[in-house]
Amino acid sequence: MSAIGSTDAADAADAADAADAAGGAGGLVRVSPVIRPIGTSPGLTRSAPGGNFPGNDWPPASVVPTSAGWQPALFQQFPLGAWGGYYLSVAALGEFVQASAADPVTGANFTWSDIDIGGPVGAADRNAELAELFDLIDYRPRVMAEAIAQRSGIEVYWRGIFNFNQASHPWTSDLVQIALHVGEFQAMHYKYQFGRVRPSQISPLLMPPIEVPGHASYPSGHATESWLLSGLLAEVMPAQAGVPLALLAERVARNREVMGLHYPSDSAAGKLLAAASKLLLMECDMVKTLIAKAGDEWALDRSV
Repeated sequence: MSAIGSTDAADAADAADAADAAGGAGGLVRVSPVIRPIGTSPGLTRSAPGGNFPGNDWPPASVVPTSAGWQPALFQQFPLGAWGGYYLSVAALGEFVQASAADPVTGANFTWSDIDIGGPVGAADRNAELAELFDLIDYRPRVMAEAIAQRSGIEVYWRGIFNFNQASHPWTSDLVQIALHVGEFQAMHYKYQFGRVRPSQISPLLMPPIEVPGHASYPSGHATESWLLSGLLAEVMPAQAGVPLALLAERVARNREVMGLHYPSDSAAGKLLAAASKLLLMECDMVKTLIAKAGDEWALDRSV
């Protein structure tokens, strides 16, 4: 998922139901890949010697749905584990926007819409950042394939390092979807609030080699999603995962700078936004439940 741009088109949600069915991210086209036709199959025995097999419809004619023989559903409430990861992440937004948390420095309570991430730097600092982005152009050929792959579906890099997927770690995968969706939501809110123009709009000489997303620059959505993803996974993974989690978030954000799509201060703001958003998520009952369940997935000893 990573939903970071209009032509960064397959954002983290873009592999959606296919991914929910096969184990992965959410998607914009919510069409189930499962097709389940029901026809009329033949009975096990002929109705009479030399006769035809009777048709076997569903539900069976011998069972009346309201009779005692037609048992009610196994669950009286839709099971949490049966939710598709993308849809669960949408539901999580309902809790997230109602949550409040204490600022670790000031102690003051804050909510999703009043997080202090500063603001875009002034002209002098911006020009210094542009000069840095020009220096980064030389690295584009060496990072191009990676940066293009990270336009969407950034979670595959986390899965690659830590070797998990929807089948092996379903609760962890749900946390991933929540991190990506909430990160996108937060980034877009603050992008709209600050309205910072992209580096290439200030200096067309940067000429990004991929399409510039159709939304403002500050804060970086990739940085927000990456740091929020690593932050939530750090709550459930072994302690030694902390360093690679941080390095991976930093790398994904930096690649966007190399492409000329973001200023370094965009990435820094995304990291701040992710840290505050994580505090709010940690106050959500759904996230607390998933963290407990996902923690068990990583604590389980599968050695033989």
